[in-house]
Amino acid sequence: MRLISYDAHVNLDAASETSEVGQFVRAAEAAGLQAVALVTSYAAAGSSAADAAERLRVVASASRVQVIPALQTEILDTSGRIRAPASICQSFPLVLVNLGEQTAAVGHDVPVRWAQLIDNIFASLMGAIGTGLVNVLAYPFNLGRFPAPVTPGELPTDRVEELGDAMAAAEVACELCNRAWWWYPDLSVDEFTEEFARVLQAFSRCGVKFIAGSDCSDINGVGNLRYVQRLMQEAGIQRSQLVDIAQL
Repeated sequence: MRLISYDAHVNLDAASETSEVGQFVRAAEAAGLQAVALVTSYAAAGSSAADAAERLRVVASASRVQVIPALQTEILDTSGRIRAPASICQSFPLVLVNLGEQTAAVGHDVPVRWAQLIDNIFASLMGAIGTGLVNVLAYPFNLGRFPAPVTPGELPTDRVEELGDAMAAAEVACELCNRAWWWYPDLSVDEFTEEFARVLQAFSRCGVKFIAGSDCSDINGVGNLRYVQRLMQEAGIQRSQLVDIAQL
């Protein structure tokens, strides 16, 4: 498989100066990438996230690599409400959203009934898609380190396909995350890969597009998508199914 020409998830949480951001862009150039999405965390940046977007545009103007300013924010509850306000989301061409510790009834205050937890997980994701503010589900089903872990193999296929239909209709992509295995310390990498590939196959049947990201926070990780390529091979995902972030 040919190398993927972009990295759609490079975290900037530790980069506070324009020069530091520039090093991530240089790393993308060194890796031979055509484009890189530099991600600001709303949890870390808050209302200054819009300023970060403008700073990234300045960096982008001086780079031969296409730089896409991106924002990552968390789902807060089962209605799909997200932490970042609409005005901030609209400052970025790429908005990633994820389940997290602050997601009520999933990341905390977890219900006793397993069936209710499953309902909460899918309601949270469906609601976030329905906001119209989201482009990507970041590391979807990152549930292995939550108070009540749920493995990819335990997700009902019909619910995954229902979510996939909604994602395809709303043009919300599924992230193929190079660190996806990290969320499941109780599964071997092989076990996780096999289980998660079945989820990705269900999404693929629904016409969901995918986006490839390293989820790195260090210049040495920019463009490291080896595990993403393994997931693509396991799930039968073709390059043509990847979103071209250079077109954003």
